[in-house]
Amino acid sequence: MPVVSGIELSDADLAAFREVFDLVDKDKSGAIEMEEVEELTKLLGLDLTRDEVELLVREIDKDGNGEVDFEEFLLVMAGGERKGRCGKKDMLRSFRTFADKSLPHGLISTRALTDALVKYCAEDGGLTPARAKTLVDQLKADENGNIDYLDKVNALMPIG
Repeated sequence: MPVVSGIELSDADLAAFREVFDLVDKDKSGAIEMEEVEELTKLLGLDLTRDEVELLVREIDKDGNGEVDFEEFLLVMAGGERKGRCGKKDMLRSFRTFADKSLPHGLISTRALTDALVKYCAEDGGLTPARAKTLVDQLKADENGNIDYLDKVNALMPIG
């Protein structure tokens, strides 16, 4: 198994990280550019200035080319919680907040997730309802239109 930042990753972990990376890498260039990082931070509800996004990219960008490649992305994702960042428990709590209580634990409907993204991420015009739906559609819902958020979070944040 590959080891990143001292953490052993399974093939499933790598596949999950690749799925997220590919989701953010809109132009499929093999690297995440500044604009893509900026869009991701808005999607995550982070209200960062352009300067803060540039600083974030510089922190992640080990080779100094102004982009985040998959290896650099893995270092951040596998590195676990960082001070001031959203941790695994926070992420799970957020999903539970928006999930329909009638669904089994760990599931959220695509509708509920899209509605939450629109409500909380589109305030400043950064995320349109159509874009939110497109992002959620890429998460591969089950036949009932539900996403296993517990599985996704555990795959993306295996530690903690």
